[in-house]
Amino acid sequence: MSLADALDVGAGAVVSLVGGGGKTTSMFRLAGELAARGLRVVTTTSTHISREQVELSPAVVSTGCLSRLGPLLDRHGQCLVVGAPDDRDRVFGSPPEEIALLAARADVDVVVIEADGSRSLPFKAPAEHEPVVHPLTTLLVAVAGIDILGAPLDEEHVHRARRAAALAGVPEGVPVTAEIVARVLAHPLGGAKGRPDGARFVPLVNRADDAAAAARGREILALLVQHPGVDRALLCSLLQPDPVIERREKVK
Repeated sequence: MSLADALDVGAGAVVSLVGGGGKTTSMFRLAGELAARGLRVVTTTSTHISREQVELSPAVVSTGCLSRLGPLLDRHGQCLVVGAPDDRDRVFGSPPEEIALLAARADVDVVVIEADGSRSLPFKAPAEHEPVVHPLTTLLVAVAGIDILGAPLDEEHVHRARRAAALAGVPEGVPVTAEIVARVLAHPLGGAKGRPDGARFVPLVNRADDAAAAARGREILALLVQHPGVDRALLCSLLQPDPVIERREKVK
C-alpha cells in the first residue's frame, strides 16, 4: 500500500510529521506519491533540516522568492520551501504565518511539514518547546524506527531519553521495548503532543526492512491501537516500492 493511501491524504490536507526514524523520508515519499497523482505539494519544516536533506527534494525555493513556487510546482508537482541556512549545516523552514499562506494558496493542494528534530536518532520524546505543530494541521504522524528496540534508553540512542523514560514510566538506561515505544508514541505529551483539535493522529513504525523487523514492528502496532486516541497505526519500510506493510485499525 502507498503511504498516501494508508494515511488517507488528499487535497486540502496539512500533514505534520514528528518523532524520529524517518520523518524526512516520510515527508518526501508522501509528497512524491501525491505529486504523481497530479496534486501540487509544498514540503517545508517548522524548525530546520540539514542541507543534505534539502537535496532530497526535486525543487527548492526560498521563503523570500515564493513568486517562483507556482512554476516549480507546474514542473515538478512538489517543492520544498526553506529559509536561510545557519553555521551548523542546517536550513530553517517556514514561520507559522507563511505556512498558513502556503496552505491557502489556490495552486497548492497539500502541505507536508517536518515539525521537529531528532538528531537523526530513531526514537525521541519532545522537549517543552517541541514539536512545532501548525494549528492548521489536519493529520499528525508520529514516527519511530524499529531499530531502537533492544538499545539502551539513553541519550546515545534516544533523543531526550530522560523525557522518554518519564513518559513510559521506566528508568533511564533500560532496554527499549515495544511497550516503551508504544507508550511514548501514543502519549499526549509524546508523539501526540501538539495535536490540534480535530486533527487525525497516526503513529508510523518504520524500518520494517526484513521479516524479523516486521515481526517486532507488529508487536508495537498491536500495543499502539490499544491506546486512546490511536485509531490507526502503520508499519512501514519507507524505501520499498510499496512502503506500507500493514495498516492496523483499532478494533471497536
